[in-house]
Amino acid sequence: MDDFCRRALAHPPLSRETERGLARRAAEGDSAARDELVVATLRSVVLRALMLGARDDRLADAVQAGTVGLIRAIDRFDPERGVRLATYAWSWIGGEVLAELRVPPTDELVEAVASPFDDDPTSWLDGLADEQAAVLRLRLGLDPGTGPLSRRAVGERLGIGVAVVRRVEAEAMRHLRGAVARVGGRAPAPPEPILYSSIGRAADC
Repeated sequence: MDDFCRRALAHPPLSRETERGLARRAAEGDSAARDELVVATLRSVVLRALMLGARDDRLADAVQAGTVGLIRAIDRFDPERGVRLATYAWSWIGGEVLAELRVPPTDELVEAVASPFDDDPTSWLDGLADEQAAVLRLRLGLDPGTGPLSRRAVGERLGIGVAVVRRVEAEAMRHLRGAVARVGGRAPAPPEPILYSSIGRAADC
């Protein structure tokens, strides 16, 4: 993972009130406010790209494409609806990333998202068991100074086998699907919902 992506993931989220104020200004044509929203929400773009399997050179292209989706979402975002920008933009970002990666619509329909959890795109880890959270952090490279790891590398880091990593990852994903189902009604439906499996297709080695 390059420095740009690491910085984007490390960028602190905006408070709800700050985001609302910037969104109002952006809607009135304030380009500086619009740019600030883009920078503050890039962490969701990088996270979405990682969750959809973008790695190495493809990650940079996927993030660039996802940023286009983010900007389109910002231009249509209504802060008065009470939905956070990351929630609203999640499927816009995903659509552009998938188009860049040319992912065919054949995977299991799974909305493994961070965005419905408001202030922190990684706060969805809070509801997971310690082992589940540790596996997903390593698989997605969410800790500072780290990149996404294969299942084999995760197993070596945690002292467990690849089969155990796969099982724990699957359990975590089932938990996330349940969490998403509970909050899914909070965001307006995107123009074309993108619901593809996120990390289950990554290589084991």
